[in-house]
Amino acid sequence: MFKFIFLFILIILGCEKSFSSDKVSNFQFKTIDNKILDLSQFYGKVVIVDFWATWCPPCTKEIPHFIELQEKYKNEVQFIGLNVGEKESDIREFIKSIGGINYIVGYSNERIEKLFGGISGLPTTFIIGKDGKVKAKAIGYRSKEWFENQIISALRESQ
Repeated sequence: MFKFIFLFILIILGCEKSFSSDKVSNFQFKTIDNKILDLSQFYGKVVIVDFWATWCPPCTKEIPHFIELQEKYKNEVQFIGLNVGEKESDIREFIKSIGGINYIVGYSNERIEKLFGGISGLPTTFIIGKDGKVKAKAIGYRSKEWFENQIISALRESQ
């Protein structure tokens, strides 16, 4: 029984990690507007990279938080939603159905996912500091307050 409890605790702790030295390599990605962007374009800002899908309820539950926080911290933070495996038409239809998204939405691919160490569940979100290092990783839904605390922490670290 003790082994089971210990294993369960390890699994839970593994779902949210803090990092201090994992620098994300620059990568290019295609947006739903057919632009090619580089992560390096956002160096100097805190970047939130979210791997998501329209069919994923926890993913779509976080989107209103991201919209609010992107607006609140627009000069210091950039949210990037990388959709995992869906067609452009499905993504556009979803975005239209919720009244729009004010942050960058693009497409994930296997190469990008490998740069982040693989994606084992959705949503998976990375908080990247102004220095390009991963400050936190979350698998599964997180509250607006959790994201705001991560943003504030990353902004303080860069001062």
